[in-house]
Amino acid sequence: MFRLIQRSLLLFVLFLLVRYSCASTTLTYDGIIYHKYSDHVTVGGPVSKSLITTAQIRETVFGMYVQYIGAAAFENCASMKEITLPSKLLYISEQAFTNCSRLRSIVLPNTMEKINAKAFSGCSNLASINFPGSLKHIGDRAFLNCTSLTEAYLPNGMSSIGTSVFKGCTNLLSIHIPESFNFIPDSLCQNCSNLTTVLIDAPIETIGARAFENCESLLHCETPTVRYISDYAFQNCGLTTVTLSKNLYYLGYYAFCNCDRLRTVVFSEGTTKVSIRRHAFENCINLDTVILSNSVFMIYESAFKNCKKLSKITIPASVTKSIEASAFEGCTALDSVTCLIEEPYAFGKDAFKNISPTCVLTVPYGKRAAYIAAGWTTKVFKGGIVELPAPEGIQAVKVKTDDKGRWYDLEGKETHQPEKGKIYIRKSKKVLVK
Repeated sequence: MFRLIQRSLLLFVLFLLVRYSCASTTLTYDGIIYHKYSDHVTVGGPVSKSLITTAQIRETVFGMYVQYIGAAAFENCASMKEITLPSKLLYISEQAFTNCSRLRSIVLPNTMEKINAKAFSGCSNLASINFPGSLKHIGDRAFLNCTSLTEAYLPNGMSSIGTSVFKGCTNLLSIHIPESFNFIPDSLCQNCSNLTTVLIDAPIETIGARAFENCESLLHCETPTVRYISDYAFQNCGLTTVTLSKNLYYLGYYAFCNCDRLRTVVFSEGTTKVSIRRHAFENCINLDTVILSNSVFMIYESAFKNCKKLSKITIPASVTKSIEASAFEGCTALDSVTCLIEEPYAFGKDAFKNISPTCVLTVPYGKRAAYIAAGWTTKVFKGGIVELPAPEGIQAVKVKTDDKGRWYDLEGKETHQPEKGKIYIRKSKKVLVK
């Protein structure tokens, strides 16, 4: 019997060791709750969220450095104006300070590594926060709707950042993108209406969807290496000039739509092919200069619709796929279209509807009839259809090895009766017939 009791006690002790070996021990200091785990201490939050106005997080508890702020620890502490963080802090968990609407500033220690999702979202009075060089990650929506924040200088050592991190920060004036990044995530600064400066140290390849949408004060953004501009990336921005990278291969839907201050768009010459997606520059009502390079191969639906100040456009020969419906509809000042496509095709419905009634179409030499047959008629281009001048000199001459005694004119056509006073090609040399 004694052995049975002894065995039962031993099993109970073992159960308690297993049950509680990983559990936390809790202490409270100055109204702040701390949890001890096997290898770290986490701040659990205040005893009373409704009453706390200031918080001083202790450096050590249980003989260990305080290194973690727990999930939702100070969430909805609407009266808290100040908090002092410990010098060895590593990690701020999800929603740790969400909706601390009176919190005015945060000083992060030089040990900080992670700020997780929504950590400071809704902190509408947060005007100042530093980002130490130790910081590696900022999670999704971490500073969502921090409407008093004015600057975000992200350190060069950062390795990752989530989506919508600064979305709705309406007083954000500038942001620094670190050299360790090769992308700008979706909605990073969406609705930052006062953003004027984007400093990019990195060779950015991708600008995410809606990254700068509704940044109406953003006048300039360099994109020297960008290969991918996602949908809505700069919609409703205040940009005045856009020079697109020679590496660009994707320009998304609505990418620059409604940029009503935009004046100039330049597609740089490159080796990749790019299409201009639907509505990319629609309603850019002050756009008056567009330079398309031989990298452009397709113009999608409504790409330049309602660009009312665009007066001329040259469509390069590389646009071999299509010009879709309403591509230039409503470009009421458009009175000069030069199209260099060698094999014309029918353009999409209303592609040139409501352009200038005096618009002249200029096509390659000898291609007028082909353009008219494909539907490029004076019903659309009411100012007339004209051809570029005939090419001067020799464009292409093929001479067989046994043609050494044959005569060719300067357009490469063989002739059997060369005329005096004219220049011909004979034996691969120019010859004046006397």
